Amino acid sequence: MNLRPQSLFGRTAISISLTLLAFMTIAVSAATYFIYIPVAKRYAEDFSAVIISAAHSLQSLPEEMHTELQQQLLNDHGLTVAQHLTELSEDYSQVTYYPFFRKSLARRLGDGLSINASTKEQFIWVDVPAHGKMYRLGFNSGRLGTNPPVFLLLVVFGGALLTLVASLLEVRRVVRPLELLSAAAQKLGHGLSPPPLPEDGPDEISGLARAFNKTTSDLRQLSENRTVMLAGISHDLRTPLTRLGLAVELLGEESNPALIASIRRNLSKMNMLIEHFLQLSEGIEEQLLVQVDLWKVIESLASEVEREGSELHLCRRDPPCVYYCDSVALERVLSNLLKNAAQYGGGGPIDINLNCNEKEVAIEICDRGSGVPPEEVEAVFRPFHRLDAARNRRAGGSGLGLAIANQLAVKHGWEITLKPREGGGTVAKLSLAPSHRFGLC
Repeated sequence: MNLRPQSLFGRTAISISLTLLAFMTIAVSAATYFIYIPVAKRYAEDFSAVIISAAHSLQSLPEEMHTELQQQLLNDHGLTVAQHLTELSEDYSQVTYYPFFRKSLARRLGDGLSINASTKEQFIWVDVPAHGKMYRLGFNSGRLGTNPPVFLLLVVFGGALLTLVASLLEVRRVVRPLELLSAAAQKLGHGLSPPPLPEDGPDEISGLARAFNKTTSDLRQLSENRTVMLAGISHDLRTPLTRLGLAVELLGEESNPALIASIRRNLSKMNMLIEHFLQLSEGIEEQLLVQVDLWKVIESLASEVEREGSELHLCRRDPPCVYYCDSVALERVLSNLLKNAAQYGGGGPIDINLNCNEKEVAIEICDRGSGVPPEEVEAVFRPFHRLDAARNRRAGGSGLGLAIANQLAVKHGWEITLKPREGGGTVAKLSLAPSHRFGLC
């Protein structure tokens, strides 16, 4: 499983975070080695010297001055002088500088070191010999908790955090226009016309936005010109075709029945081809989204195909499915898929399945034709592509049915897939968005 982020923002965030983590590791290691340890050793040396000096001062002064000296030691150094000596047993502390302090005392006192560091009482007692006499001095363990490097660590971590936040905000500012560009490109790929992108920001981003907006405008203009051109050509062709049709009808059947029938068939094919041209040029303008009963739509379209001589078997596996969509586009897609199955299904029965549940909304049209080779599955959705030109001429196909169906499906976020059918034939599956099923949207 690949856990690496796929987005530009995610990858940049990971790179910045790892870089800052390496920086903080180096900074903390350097601060510990060059600042923390030397400071800890120096502080431990100084404080252990103060304790030993205090013991010697107590030994050198007369008893009547001990009270004043003890008060001074308490005020100046936080040292307390014990009145009664008992055996010291516990020697353990988690205070920051304690190991350095103990090591410094051991070096000064040698094997005679006796120290009690009680974690529970948070007090440390030390027995210090002075000219044959033993003095016990104690202090709060907090005296060894002083930590000058904390300031440096706060600076390092705080600076790294601020750098991370500022870097991510800057990356987000750069990535946001790219996300808008990606979303607009996807809409453009689905045949939609995205709104113009904002042309502000850095020169590189604003230049890219201007180029994309110009490309979108050019494509929109090209599509409009294609629509006008195809519509004009189709209109101009229909006028002479209508006249030819009238002329054929006026000739009557007596002159040459075979020739008249052939002319009628060719006129019918030409009218069908013009109709497909118009559908392709219209592309698919936005229609009103309404609630439709998918099963009723399938039954209505199936009855039209059956009247043309095809045998259809309908199978509904789920309860009635009310779907929210462009009904005109849905009927056109299903009609083209059904007609394609009827033309190239080899004359066998056509099975139609409707699956409608929370996981999927899909309509399957299954024929018993010769099937579509795997290497041709994508190509058949291109306009005028023919698997077998001679077969298509016999079947009367224009090569536009699947192209129109796929163009409509892509625009509405649907998907058409062609798969081989077990036992021979093709399964054309139209997958719709489950979230648009009525009651789930």
